[in-house]
Amino acid sequence: MPAPTHPPFYILCASPALVHPTIQYHYKDDPPRALVPQPNEHVLVLDYHPETPPIVQSISPSLSVTGLRVEEAPGAAAETTDVPRNDRMFIIDTTTAQDRPMESSMTERKPPHAVLAQFKQRNTLLRRTLLYPPK
Repeated sequence: MPAPTHPPFYILCASPALVHPTIQYHYKDDPPRALVPQPNEHVLVLDYHPETPPIVQSISPSLSVTGLRVEEAPGAAAETTDVPRNDRMFIIDTTTAQDRPMESSMTERKPPHAVLAQFKQRNTLLRRTLLYPPK
């Protein structure tokens, strides 16, 4: 069984599909310019300290983090390794401009129930984004 100080070994990004990110490790003494997103690239910074809950933040202008959860990684324990590790996984919930509800034209008339549903969907997304990270 891995020591509780080991972070989950796997990371997935959910927006709306699950994606395996490219992981790069950066430390406090690394130059901050290394984290600046390149065109068509999203950069998430995951702070992990064994004593505190992990926090992930986006430094990309078109990507927002709405949550972080730790879940079981099905099949992870089947891989044998000599190095102890935590076989759970981080799932980072995100949203991008493409995932957000589309703006409709001011001249387009929609039924009231469709307008109300769109309003509720936007408020739910906004609430999730504003409430992360939990205080």
